[in-house]
Amino acid sequence: MYSVHIAPGGSRKTLPYLENAIKKASREGLVDAALCAGKADLLIVPRGAEADREARCRLTVGASGADGGDVRCGLGEGDDLTLSSIRSDGAMLSLRRDLHTLGGALLEPQEIPVTVEAQRAPEPEAVLAAAGAMLLLGADPSGGLRL
Repeated sequence: MYSVHIAPGGSRKTLPYLENAIKKASREGLVDAALCAGKADLLIVPRGAEADREARCRLTVGASGADGGDVRCGLGEGDDLTLSSIRSDGAMLSLRRDLHTLGGALLEPQEIPVTVEAQRAPEPEAVLAAAGAMLLLGADPSGGLRL
């Protein structure tokens, strides 16, 4: 089981969405992960949050403050994960470079459909962060991702 920590200080809308998406994916058996307060395998750093601990892998939302080893997601040209389109019920996630999951699997650049099952459409960066976390945690992108 992978441990996931979401750094505090980001958008008040993004944090609950990320927590719920990870819990739901774990309950449904899409990933084997749990939120933690201690040492983490995956640290998610939303825009405006402070990276408050070390982790095996860091998913940084928004380009500012990203280190070379981070997986960067955002709407900018240099981001590793971005959205090529977005609708109220989903999005098309664009993986722009090779990415290794926490389990060591290689994901090659591709477009991945993402279905959003929420009453209100989440912020685009929240969708990006949740989808990026799912990929890093080993969710199979071949049939698209469901958040």
